[in-house]
Amino acid sequence: MNEIMPENTWQGMFLSYNVNKNLNFSFYETVIFSRNNQLELQYLNPLILYRTVEFFIGSQDNILIGLDGHWNFLNRFQLYGQWMFDEFKFDELTANTGWWANKFGWQLGLKYMDVLGVDHLDLQLEMNQVRPYTYSHRDSAANYSHFRQSMAHPLGANFREQIAILNYRPTQKWSFQLSYFHILMGEDSRNSNWGTNINLPNVEREMDYGNEIGQGIKTNVDILGARASFTLFHNCNLDLQFYQRMKQSEQPDLSFTNTYIGGGIRLNTAVL
Repeated sequence: MNEIMPENTWQGMFLSYNVNKNLNFSFYETVIFSRNNQLELQYLNPLILYRTVEFFIGSQDNILIGLDGHWNFLNRFQLYGQWMFDEFKFDELTANTGWWANKFGWQLGLKYMDVLGVDHLDLQLEMNQVRPYTYSHRDSAANYSHFRQSMAHPLGANFREQIAILNYRPTQKWSFQLSYFHILMGEDSRNSNWGTNINLPNVEREMDYGNEIGQGIKTNVDILGARASFTLFHNCNLDLQFYQRMKQSEQPDLSFTNTYIGGGIRLNTAVL
């Protein structure tokens, strides 16, 4: 019998400010809530903070706030990042107790265009980190997902990730990409909730204090990728891809290495 999940509703606000042509800061806020055949009209006001409305109406909806920005410098570099708070308590945060409800994530990245003066050789380095139980909620209908798929990161939460991507376009027809991902994450065992699966209600957590990234079944994942693309004609590309995924788990039976080789024709079209 298929499980019928209650529907959730997502609303958000995004405010962006260009300090100058090279520097940008943004603020965003999101609320996820579930009602039976009802829309929370108070959330439609674009000039308020959702947390204020939530307190006023006595609800316990899921609200996320965040800051992001980017800085272009030296004509070849872009530094970018963001910080997202799902929930936190300042005293617990500064005490570094690993309290479960200090739920936040951050991203920091650097783009380097025309590396070492080589035209169309671009490098991107990025780090992502999300604490356990982030994006989850006491009500499984109000987590930060859509049809049980995470709207933020495919790994959900409880992970640390480093990424390196090198792109090279030597001609108008050819382009190449090399990529490497290193991931530290914690996986849930059967009937456990260590904060990775955002669809699990966080009231079923394993402990209140001492939570850290990688808790549960500690797992390291390395992904190597390579892609070559040839433009047959405008908006039509022939792609060849190679990926290898290596997973090392504290539980040996969960470790594996798999390889993917694929190809295809990619069409870029717009439907009006």
